[in-house]
Amino acid sequence: MSLLGCRLQALPPLCLSVLLLACLVASMTTESLIPTPAPENSRWGLVRARVVEMVSPLVTRTRDRWQWFWGPGAVQGFVRTYYEDHLKDLGPRTQAWLQSSRDHLLNKTLSLCPQLLCRDLTQG
Repeated sequence: MSLLGCRLQALPPLCLSVLLLACLVASMTTESLIPTPAPENSRWGLVRARVVEMVSPLVTRTRDRWQWFWGPGAVQGFVRTYYEDHLKDLGPRTQAWLQSSRDHLLNKTLSLCPQLLCRDLTQG
């Protein structure tokens, strides 16, 4: 399989992962990032405070940027586009794949079969 084919197969799971990450970040509040009270002289208390200080603006900015996404139009458009790109012709593609797989398997079986057992009865 070519490298381009591998990249195209990895695209839908990657998009889904980004979507889930965006949902998670957008649902977080800055209050949920506030650490539980810890001794201020503890190293872990200082680390936790520093992480909250760094992550809090990032969460707020991300939530503000993704606010458009939570409207019904964006989700509806995403689902419609995903259906048209990936699922619309799934039935015919599946049937074609099953037919070609069956034909390939029959050809392979006939090529392995001895002439006496599998010869065509019309040949006589």
